[in-house]
Parts: sequence; C-alpha cells; structure tokens
Amino acid sequence: MLDNPSLRCPECSSYELRASFLEYSDGRRDVSGFTCSRCSFDWEVWETPAFAAPDYATAYAGAPALDDEDLALVLLTAGVKERATQALTGNGQPVDSSEHRIVLLRKAAWLDRAAREQEVDWYLGRYSDADVNDASGKAVRAAFEFLKFDLDHGGVYTEGPIGVSSPEWDIAGGTRAYVRQEYRELLDQEQHVDAGEGSA
Repeated sequence: MLDNPSLRCPECSSYELRASFLEYSDGRRDVSGFTCSRCSFDWEVWETPAFAAPDYATAYAGAPALDDEDLALVLLTAGVKERATQALTGNGQPVDSSEHRIVLLRKAAWLDRAAREQEVDWYLGRYSDADVNDASGKAVRAAFEFLKFDLDHGGVYTEGPIGVSSPEWDIAGGTRAYVRQEYRELLDQEQHVDAGEGSA
C-alpha cells in the first residue's frame, strides 16, 4: 500500500483512482489519465490542477532527459564542492549561496520527476509500493530542503509568481509544487540566455 499517494483527485482529494491506458501495437502500455472513483473527475496524467504552480508538463517542458539531468547534477555538485573546499583552504573565492540553491533546486526537480514517473508507472505494475514510497519520500524531503533554503534566505531567490511563504506550499504536495514553479523559472531563464547567445 502506498504510504501517502501524491496522485490524488484535484476535485475531492481522493486517491481512489482508475487509470486510463494507451495501448501500443507492440503490446506496451502507458498511463494516459485518471478518473476519480469517488467524484468521477477526469484529468490527464501530467496535470496537477490542485495547485497554482505549473503542472508537470508545463514545469518540465524542455528539461533535459532524466539521465542527462542526473549527469549534469553530479557535475554541478562536484564543481560546487570542489570550489567550496578550495575557498576553505584559502585557494579561491567562497561559493555564493545562489549556487548552493541551484544544486538544491536541480536535485529536488530531478527527484520530483523520477518519483512522478514511478508513481504513474505504479498503475502499470512496473514498480512496487515500496519503490514508489521510497521515491516519493525522497522527492518530498528534497523539496522541503529546497523550500527551507528559500525561507531561510527570506525569499530573495524566489523567481516564480507565488512567494515562498505562501500557504499554497503548506498543503500535501505543496513543496514539490514549489519546486516545479522554481524549476520552470530556471528553465525559462536558461532558454532566454541560450536564445540571446544564438542571436548575437
């Protein structure tokens, strides 16, 4: 049994859901959407209409594939750690807290996406309850760590339209929704920079 299903009906918050499936000619199946068994509300698999934050499709549109994001995160983390170590020994400048924030955000977003994949694929029998509970728990902890970082810094780094101290983030799934909002803003900034360099 799932400990705290993050896939809940956006209308009545029930987690008693029926999955709809796409069937492929080679026999594979994917989940395409959900219907609430309690109130009959239907929604697409990547929609999260319970939050004002971007849904999964919007938040991660244009994001690197999970494997590529994982490698980028490893390299980013190693670089920040190396420079922080050099600074501690007097061989470099201190690492700015904004760089630590980027590591926390990218980690939380990666875990959010990976957990969501497992949460959806659970309906296909591809993951056990324990796998999904573990992935969801890691995503929630990383999202909370990221949200706490922004709260501890007075929200000065928050880029999205909903502030870090909003009650929007206090409900179940709220910390992960905050990650989606902030990751979308990061991607938009990166894509804007890339477009600017391309036109120069």
